[in-house]
Amino acid sequence: MTDAVNSPGGGFFKPVEFSITSKLDVRSSSFHPIDPVLACGLVQGGLVFLRGTNHTTPFENWELEPVYNRYERTILSVQWNVNGTKVAAGSDNGSVIIVSYPGCGKQTFRRNGRSNFPLIFWHPFNQDVLASYNSALDTKEVMIANSAAENLLTHTIKSKWNCQTLAWNSHNQLAFGYDDGTFEIHEIELNNSQMKSRMVQKIRHDLGDHDKAVHHFSLMNSRDNFSLMNYQGQTRTFVSSIAINKEFELLASGGTDFRVKIWSLGSKDPILVLDVDSNCRNLVWNSGIKEEMTTKTFIACGLESGNVVIWYPFDHEIQTRKLKGHDQIHQLILSPDGRYLATTDYYKKVIIWSTKSWKSIYIIPSSEFMYPYMMTWDAASCKLAISERTGQRQFKVIEYFVAENCCAGCKKMTQNLKRCARCNSIFYCSKECQRSHWPQHKLVCNKNE
Repeated sequence: MTDAVNSPGGGFFKPVEFSITSKLDVRSSSFHPIDPVLACGLVQGGLVFLRGTNHTTPFENWELEPVYNRYERTILSVQWNVNGTKVAAGSDNGSVIIVSYPGCGKQTFRRNGRSNFPLIFWHPFNQDVLASYNSALDTKEVMIANSAAENLLTHTIKSKWNCQTLAWNSHNQLAFGYDDGTFEIHEIELNNSQMKSRMVQKIRHDLGDHDKAVHHFSLMNSRDNFSLMNYQGQTRTFVSSIAINKEFELLASGGTDFRVKIWSLGSKDPILVLDVDSNCRNLVWNSGIKEEMTTKTFIACGLESGNVVIWYPFDHEIQTRKLKGHDQIHQLILSPDGRYLATTDYYKKVIIWSTKSWKSIYIIPSSEFMYPYMMTWDAASCKLAISERTGQRQFKVIEYFVAENCCAGCKKMTQNLKRCARCNSIFYCSKECQRSHWPQHKLVCNKNE
């Protein structure tokens, strides 16, 4: 890993490696939404929990909890529910295991069809309900599970098309994106004895205006070479990503037609369309970053070309920005406080961006082509856990430290640090640490002179 880019007088990220045991390799992980707890799914089966005293506890001092939920299959995905009382783990035989936390309650369900990689989407308002579908094989079925009762209830929604993405858009509605260029809104009826669903809306992402004459507008950003326009298209595409803005009751969809569209829920026509330079693979819609008495709402679009497009759809200047530095984007994830955007690609390069300046503040360089990383932020937005899809004995965490308490050379936490006499911004515990760190330090040092 590379050294963190230091913020003068502030703090920086640094890598930490944590070995659980000599035999337990982490395959997937997820931070608790409230407490300093990390759930880890293991290659050899099972779910373990790491806990810190509080959110500021260095990760190297977190301890392995004694509870070990054993399972005979590799755990491929892990997700907490909205309040951290349950965690769901998807295994490589297609089963999803729901574990109570803290406690020992466990429920399991499995969809029909071939074994694959179950993705998990907890309901944002209901602690007992989740949706799941397989990410590669037999993706024509989505299962809804209600774990409120001891006997778990399930309901299957079937389609003749492959599901590419889904998102909860209200307390009783799910949005599904398919490989026929459409997305659907399904209404879910939940009660203690059964579940039902019905499709309430079907929209073509690749047509949008349904051949209606609409007002055409185009705004070009010469710096980023993007166009923003209402568009009438004819090509069938995949809908590969959906993001919901609950505050404005809007839905954003991205697909393989090189476009991102914003829809008002209940409408059949998009209200805004952004043309991008390749297939859209990921969308993240922030809830509004308050900055200098204003709120900036943006959508981050991860593209197959490796670019990340930042779109401010409601800005009066209709601004877009392009972040470069990746190959094909695999995952985007915003920190809970909205200050950072973490991005990773299929070559395992990770970049942490400041959402205020859109400058990269930490980079893990690319490595050999293998499986990509999966990332998860902690509730305090100071730790980013990285699990490798092949499993790894050394579990990686990128952790934020206050510069005044951490030596830039040896990375040890201590109160007896001294600033560099030349640049007055980097802290060391000894002259030896300053000399050993000089190749990285001199760039900042020379810049600040």
